[in-house]
Amino acid sequence: MFSPVPPARTGIATYVDNLLPLLPEDWELEIFTGETSDGALHGRPVHPLQEWEARHAVAPFDLNIYQVGNNSQHLSTLPMVTSHPGLLVLHDAVLHPARVAAFLAEDDIAGYHAALRGSAPEFADSVASVVAAGLGGPSLYWNFPLCEDLIRASTHTVVHGAMLARWLAAQVPGADIGNVPLWLPVPQCSPARSQQWRAELGASPDVPLLGTFGHLGAEHRVDLILETLADLAEETAFRLVIVGAVDPELQLDAAVKNGPLAERTTFTGRVDDEDFGALLRAVDLGLNLRYPSARAASGPLMQLMSVGTPAVIHDLVHQRDIPSPAVLRVPTGSREEERARLRALLSEWLGSEEVRLRAAAAASLWGANNVSPEALREGYEAAVECALAGQRVG
Repeated sequence: MFSPVPPARTGIATYVDNLLPLLPEDWELEIFTGETSDGALHGRPVHPLQEWEARHAVAPFDLNIYQVGNNSQHLSTLPMVTSHPGLLVLHDAVLHPARVAAFLAEDDIAGYHAALRGSAPEFADSVASVVAAGLGGPSLYWNFPLCEDLIRASTHTVVHGAMLARWLAAQVPGADIGNVPLWLPVPQCSPARSQQWRAELGASPDVPLLGTFGHLGAEHRVDLILETLADLAEETAFRLVIVGAVDPELQLDAAVKNGPLAERTTFTGRVDDEDFGALLRAVDLGLNLRYPSARAASGPLMQLMSVGTPAVIHDLVHQRDIPSPAVLRVPTGSREEERARLRALLSEWLGSEEVRLRAAAAASLWGANNVSPEALREGYEAAVECALAGQRVG
């Protein structure tokens, strides 16, 4: 398996740390990573990436498993994906932002053009020309996944989400793409700790607690959430907790200070595992907007679902397998359109205990049936079987 591993600060490193104990013990699995030190993770040996060739020559591997996402730390293995095809696990279905940044950092427009030809040949010349002229940008990159070449090279590809698998299959006709359900553990905590957080934050049965979780950047649209909740502050009671690191350039604390949310909003910053688990269980509604999106499954959203907490999300095609009212969907559009819809959803949810109970019941049911370590293990067993059926490592 090719992947970053702890202590690397990436979501995939954490994912693999949680995944390895679930995999069958009789899999003779070795990890290869861009980090330089040897070691072990959950009893599986960890080697530097450059040692793969020598180890494969001595005792050939039956299958390579590539964990790939839209992060520069994941790109060092991409040449291996095409030269030694295997099972490709895509954590983001849009890799364009990271890949174009890597090509431009090396001043390698030819390499970028080649990746485009392998992914979107009908647009390759025009897109490469725009980027070569210095006119590229997020609005261009988000519209071209730039992972089609990797999918075509692999004997099997999996993503986290049935709808995402269908979307990618439409982008790469004939490709073998499957779904592995996403599961991340929710740290254990005592019920008393969750209740303590609710009391400290001012929540009660009549004062719902809303929360955002994770490493929050501009795409999480917390500024939009704050504006919308400020509009609702005079109409209804609620509290808001913002859990995790926030991009300082967003200046969210300044947006809250001295406004109608000043006494209702708490920024916790990073918290330890126990408090993270307690807060996930303490909130009545998660706020998990994410747009533009690299079409990735959301870890915090799956954690919310697994503890039976409904959430507000953007209406993105790869998340349409989660039913309403377990999630409340905000269509993508202009800021005014998104704000109007978000306001309507929150107003209805905050104003009706019946609506809140119905959403919580739907989230509990869907989470219990779809988010589990057993589902993740079974998904990997099936994916490996599919990849081995046509695998060629050498």
